[in-house]
This record gives sequence, structure tokens and C-alpha cells, in this order.
Amino acid sequence: KHTPLDIMLDEEPPTKRLRGQEGEIVEFHQNGPLRTSSLSEPTMKLTGHKGSVYSLAYDSSGECLCSGSFDMSCFLWNAASGTYENYNVLKGHKNAILDLKWSNSGEQIVTASADRTLGWFDANSGSRIKRFMGHEG
Repeated sequence: KHTPLDIMLDEEPPTKRLRGQEGEIVEFHQNGPLRTSSLSEPTMKLTGHKGSVYSLAYDSSGECLCSGSFDMSCFLWNAASGTYENYNVLKGHKNAILDLKWSNSGEQIVTASADRTLGWFDANSGSRIKRFMGHEG
């Protein structure tokens, strides 16, 4: 069952964004489904997170996808295989991961968390290289 996450008032008609299970995000207009691409339906559903997914990013090659979640983890998915198998999990934050960025080389990932820290991770090993603390905004 979906529960309301927020209502975007700057669009006509109003759009609701709902949170589904396993971090699935569904958007729809009052009058029916909202499609943001030409696809008639989703092509796959990636599961595993225990909370909402707040951030998604492909590496520069398009072969790896990283998802950051309310569950304080990032999942790394092998997009090159076409099956999107989960091959690593980045852990170490004490609150939700709000944003993430890949390095240009695709070897590191920087995460921004609601715990007011940044994490710098090795994408291959999953280990945290460094934690940056002291952010106020």
C-alpha cells in the first residue's frame, strides 16, 4: 500500500509522489498515472532497500548504478549485465542518504547524509575511504 510522501503544488494538475515498499517511488496525477518516459510500463523493479530511495546515479560509463536510501545504505547495481545484480553495499552513515555522486573515474562515490556528514567510498571494495564531518546545511 502506498502512503503520501508529498504533494507538488507547482504543477498542473497537482502531482502526488508516493512511497511504496522496498524504496519504490510512484508518481501520478489526480486523473491517472503520470508517465515520465515513453515506456508504457516499468522495465524492472530493483528491491533490497529497507526504506525510501532518495538518490540514484549511474557512473560515467553507464555500467554501474548506485542507489542511496533512508535505510542509511547505498546499493551498487551491475547495469552492464542487464540484470542489475546487486554487487556491493556501502554502509557507515547514521541517518538517511540524501544524495550521492560518482567520481569521474567511476572508482569512488561521495554520499551526503542527513547525519550531516559526507562519506567517500571505494566503489569496488565498498570500504569507506574518509568521513567528512561538521556540515551545518
